[in-house]
Amino acid sequence: MIKRLHLFKRWLNLQLESFCDSNRFFAAVPQYGLPSEHAPTHLESDIVRRYHVIEKGLSMPDFRPKFGVSTVEDLKNLLLGCQDNECLAKQLNQQQLKAAYSTLDAYRKRHEELGIDLGGLLDGLEFPDCTPGMGGTRRYQPPTPEQGQALLNAVSGRASIRSFHPDRIPSDEDIVKAVEIARTAPSVCNRQTGRIHTYTGEDATKLLELQNGNRGFGHRVPMILVVTSDMRHFTGTDERYQAWIDGGLFGMMLLLGLHATGLGAVALNWAATNKRDRALRKRAAIPDHERIIMLVACGYPEPDALVPVSLRRETEHFLTRH
Repeated sequence: MIKRLHLFKRWLNLQLESFCDSNRFFAAVPQYGLPSEHAPTHLESDIVRRYHVIEKGLSMPDFRPKFGVSTVEDLKNLLLGCQDNECLAKQLNQQQLKAAYSTLDAYRKRHEELGIDLGGLLDGLEFPDCTPGMGGTRRYQPPTPEQGQALLNAVSGRASIRSFHPDRIPSDEDIVKAVEIARTAPSVCNRQTGRIHTYTGEDATKLLELQNGNRGFGHRVPMILVVTSDMRHFTGTDERYQAWIDGGLFGMMLLLGLHATGLGAVALNWAATNKRDRALRKRAAIPDHERIIMLVACGYPEPDALVPVSLRRETEHFLTRH
């Protein structure tokens, strides 16, 4: 009886934690109500999602003339709305707006090259002057053998560093370089939801008090990065897990970026209850619409830093052939 009661309490706690996770997603995603303060972000996400669908169509090996007409019409109407509401348009990322126009322009030009009349599909839309190549397609450039080998060397050389120069705070220049690499991570429909928050000194120490995997080295960590994913860009029930997927890809690219810039780093898991999650949010000033993915301790490695061997399983362990 006692064992059953214990299992029931664990089950009940799991339901409560899942409810809190769902409620945070519910409040951020536009399909479940549109908080006015998030409206510009939701609009921008809709624009990005649609222009990327068109980009994918333009890149297909077997081009289908007049593909995605409904998507093109939807994107056109969103952009017309921006043209009619200049105040709202100014709240959006202007580069993403230009990419949307550039993508529609590429769609138009592809049909013109094929002598296909779009029948007024894009009539009424004013195309601003955009930098060529901001949207649409580009020629893929595979890496040279030398570049591929260099990448393999860099990736295989990455390790989880826990021995940092405690008094050397990573320069903003190096962090920016690492984020330049992180932002190339793939994301669902190019929505780019990854976010990074940086903390040093006492602020970093206070965050590490809430994370249970930094014993023995946390007091020597000069900088903490908190990786999050902005849930406002997701759409409905089907994407309820997407923040962790996109955020995980973004976090991995960040770790590679830090390694490439000469910084040492270790990913610190954020397997936490919602109570602890709320505590971290309060200390770190992280908004409710961002899902916390992981913490990353980073700094300049000590010259004689040791790292775990971390023996990997054989390749066949990871591979299932069907």
